[in-house]
Amino acid sequence: MKKALVIIGSALLLLASCATEAPKSHPRVLSHRGLRTSGTEFVTDENTLDALRRAQDKKVDGCEFDVHMSSDGQLLIRHDAKITSTLHMQKSTAEEIRAYRLPFGNQIPTLREWLEQARTTPEILQFIEIKSHATQEIENVVVAKCLEEVRRLDMLDQVYFLSFKPATCEEVLRLEPRARVLLNSSSLHNSLPPEEVEKLHINAVSYSVEVFLNHPEWVAQFREKGIETFFWMVNSVYLREIAEKLGVDWITTDFYDIIGYPASSHKD
Repeated sequence: MKKALVIIGSALLLLASCATEAPKSHPRVLSHRGLRTSGTEFVTDENTLDALRRAQDKKVDGCEFDVHMSSDGQLLIRHDAKITSTLHMQKSTAEEIRAYRLPFGNQIPTLREWLEQARTTPEILQFIEIKSHATQEIENVVVAKCLEEVRRLDMLDQVYFLSFKPATCEEVLRLEPRARVLLNSSSLHNSLPPEEVEKLHINAVSYSVEVFLNHPEWVAQFREKGIETFFWMVNSVYLREIAEKLGVDWITTDFYDIIGYPASSHKD
């Protein structure tokens, strides 16, 4: 309850302080796990090629998805590691995982399938979240394999790499200094401040509503350092308005039809 009051209080103060300032431009919109909704209704499985194609049809600014490595070293797309009581993204083989069908009938795609489809709309940025694995060493292998696939298709300029772990972000940059890397955080107490992110040479941060509402000053500080800001999860117009007042670069949403902006209003 105390945490909720802090967030609500911060939001009200923020809006009051910015009430006379019209936002110069709105944030870009990142569609979370593809686009699996129509309005507020879920119409397909998240993190599937169907969800990606729907995002492409809507011409979203960016599309986020999640990568695991199977027990036999294949890169596959899904958010949760556990699929069923006997099927696991990191403990089962790719063949076993690919035989499974999701609730809307979709197959769990490979990273290669996703990227090949995403490459057909180069204007839509792709955000690869590298999921947590059993050890950092395994995660480093996932990083290397992801980079290999991205380079194979010459998509480095279309892709961001995401992780909740600074060590994983650093590994991406060690292997590919030109990469765009996004540090995620949902923790108010463990989110790195702008000066610490800058020291790691990380290009962008994706911090939860809780973090940025308690540290609204960070948005301008990140901008001064040339670090992009992402605000999540924005699933209401109210939170979108707060994001506009904050001046973040991106918002992440599950409901693009509601939160997205008309194409004619996109900033340059």
